[in-house]
Amino acid sequence: MDIAKYIGLYILKNKYCCLQGLGNLEIKKIPAQHHGDQLTSPSYVAQLDPQGSIDDSFPNFVANNERVSIAKASNEISDFIRNSKVKLANGEAIIVPSVGQYILQGHRLSFELDANFSLPTSPIHFPIATTAAPTPETPKPDGHLFESFNNTNKQSAINWNMVAIWGIIIVIGASIIGWGVRYFINQTPSPEIVEQAPSPIQVPIAVAEDTTANSIDSAALAAISPTSSTDTGSYTFLIKEYNTLAKAEKRQKQLISFGYNVGLKTIDSNLHYVISTIRATPADTAHIRDSLSRNLNPSGVRILP
Repeated sequence: MDIAKYIGLYILKNKYCCLQGLGNLEIKKIPAQHHGDQLTSPSYVAQLDPQGSIDDSFPNFVANNERVSIAKASNEISDFIRNSKVKLANGEAIIVPSVGQYILQGHRLSFELDANFSLPTSPIHFPIATTAAPTPETPKPDGHLFESFNNTNKQSAINWNMVAIWGIIIVIGASIIGWGVRYFINQTPSPEIVEQAPSPIQVPIAVAEDTTANSIDSAALAAISPTSSTDTGSYTFLIKEYNTLAKAEKRQKQLISFGYNVGLKTIDSNLHYVISTIRATPADTAHIRDSLSRNLNPSGVRILP
């Protein structure tokens, strides 16, 4: 590692360099001056403080340009300073390229600028680019085999990781959309009437007599059909409650249009019942209530006292 070269480059860039053991070197420019009819050109002087100071800027500069750690750069600088002191003690000069040299004059360390020294007028760009040796080109084989192979590889190169990620995103998005659709469907008020629901009043008596005991709808229909049993009575089934008369009347008209025999009972100004009065035996009231609940009000139908 050529530390002397980096000292010169650092000085050309910053006009100073602090080295513990070789002192603080600073380059100052003296502007042009008039002496009577004569004009002296600008000049440069080097000021060296032998005591020196600790500065991490120069080790960082070396580390960045050499692509090494700051600790390694600091060790290299320390070795350079140690060797330089030995050379100076033997009467040798420490040359800094393009800048000048360290010399020892009467046991006093000083720095002499190069006779042609001049600070650059344009900024120096770092890191320093080195010209790489040209690499010989490998001749291409005759024919189009090599190019055809490359094109095939380019076309078949598929990033399967991205394909998998996009697949997962699509599946998650579809699940979210499906859940949202189901949520809004469930939140939408269901029709209060089942259009295909059979009307208990319109079913003939023979149908009720031919059905099995396991059919709740048939039992309910049979219960509301005219019968001559002596223990039949009239039961009022509460289809649904409403807090406004307009809603109750609307519901009543809907059920009547579908063939149900329903009425309206007002309890007070804020409570209105849609009811259905049906003649049935006490044993059949449960079947009728379940049938009405399933067809007209899933929330439940109850018998009014």
